[in-house]
Formats: sequence, C-alpha cells, structure tokens
Amino acid sequence: MKYTDRFIVAIYYAIGGIVLGFGMALYFSLYLNLAIGSAQIVLSSVILCFAMGYLFPHAVGTLFKWIWRLFTH
Repeated sequence: MKYTDRFIVAIYYAIGGIVLGFGMALYFSLYLNLAIGSAQIVLSSVILCFAMGYLFPHAVGTLFKWIWRLFTH
C-alpha cells in the first residue's frame, strides 16, 4: 500500500476514532468516576486510531470489533 493511501486510510480511522472517543467518554462519564477529562479520552482515541490506521491499515477493523464487543456484551 502506498504512503498516500495509508494516510487517507489513517484519516478515515481518525474520524472513526472521534466517534469511538465520544462513545467512550460518554460511557466513562456515566458509569465511572475518572480523573481523565472527556477531551483527553477523545484526543487519545483519535491519535491511537490514526496511528493504528497508518501503521496497520488492515488491523484496525478488528480493533473496532473488539471494542464494540467490549461495550455491547
């Protein structure tokens, strides 16, 4: 995969990381009392998803499935 393709995939997964971060921030604010702010949760999930999308473009889908199963079961 070319570097430009990897970068585009990483941007798409960063956008998905925003949605995931908002979901995690909402979950943590309702059910857990953490010292971490919501903005830090969203920002860290965006950075993590961007890095994973760039370095491992085909493995991020599996990561989203695992996280989805964590919150739904």
